[in-house]
Amino acid sequence: MSRRDRRPEALVLDAGVLREGPVCEFGSELAVEACGGVVVTPWRDRYRSAEIGELTVAADATALSDGSFPQAIVHLQKSRAATFGDLAQAWRLLAPGGQLLLCGTNRLGVSSAVKRLADQLEQSPIVVSNRARARVVRFKRDGGRGPSSETTPSFEAALKSLDGATRTLSIDTAPGVFSAKKLDAGSALLLDALAGFVGYKPPKRILDLGCGTGVLGLSAATLYPDATGLLVDADARAVACAEKNAQTLGLGSRCRTAWWDAREAPLEGRFDLALVNPPFHQHGPEVDLGPALALFDSLAGWLGRNGRALIVANRSLPYEEPLEAFGKVERVSAAAGYKLLSVKRSARSSGASGRRSPGGRSPGRSRAPTRSR
Repeated sequence: MSRRDRRPEALVLDAGVLREGPVCEFGSELAVEACGGVVVTPWRDRYRSAEIGELTVAADATALSDGSFPQAIVHLQKSRAATFGDLAQAWRLLAPGGQLLLCGTNRLGVSSAVKRLADQLEQSPIVVSNRARARVVRFKRDGGRGPSSETTPSFEAALKSLDGATRTLSIDTAPGVFSAKKLDAGSALLLDALAGFVGYKPPKRILDLGCGTGVLGLSAATLYPDATGLLVDADARAVACAEKNAQTLGLGSRCRTAWWDAREAPLEGRFDLALVNPPFHQHGPEVDLGPALALFDSLAGWLGRNGRALIVANRSLPYEEPLEAFGKVERVSAAAGYKLLSVKRSARSSGASGRRSPGGRSPGRSRAPTRSR
């Protein structure tokens, strides 16, 4: 058995799981490689990888036609709301009598997800594969109501103005987007320090690197009314969420969004201020810093000659040393297990042309990142 076949998502390739005909696959591409169909993934690196593999791929399923597939597969995500959003779309795309497959690991709670889905569909699940601490279950597309999508609430972000007053911004969220239930403590620490730290020299161009809901970039744009902003993320769901918030807050004319992955070259340069709440991978007790290091490595291409980045992270994460390759690092503040670092670009940092391999990340498909909670 190959290494690929031992991956939990490879259970969909086990005998008796797939039927003939194209498949719509949410969160992986193995079944589409085997049967044809469409890969649905919001992650830009996976999207580009599918394109390179000459697969049909979509960032979301909303543009796909109702009842157009005999089978659909949803790979379980950490976010229950995001998973059931995918399940609702998969149900819509299935032809009558088509099969809906849910694939997931015990670690992500596949048993509880299957039970919840079975209750919603009023069906008994059929286990079609069970190994590698994961399983695949089958349901049939009937005339029932289908899976129920979940929504995520908006949250309030407090922002200190230059005059000391506090302003509150209402931020909409979306399933699967980082900090979808409340403002995370790391972002709150950065926002608390923002006005006092850079108020002496208001930035003209602001970058929110890995924007999520857009709370950091949009707060900075609110604080500095003469500034423009660019909010980028590797997750298409986050980009759409940040765009919606920019429009709702009346910042659409000054703040743009873009779908961008850290393995790509910076889209443009000469930003004065970058705001970063970087993601990382958690593997049990070990932490993979690769995604964060990839973002740090891109800073030289994004920031102008005297540009500065504000970076928030768990106190224990060793970010100072890699950031020193970019410029002078200072600890601005710390609270609630987080630290806020400032790094100002040094004369020796050479821009995007001098970039090293992004954080040691593999050139192939990657796992969806989590943030510094």
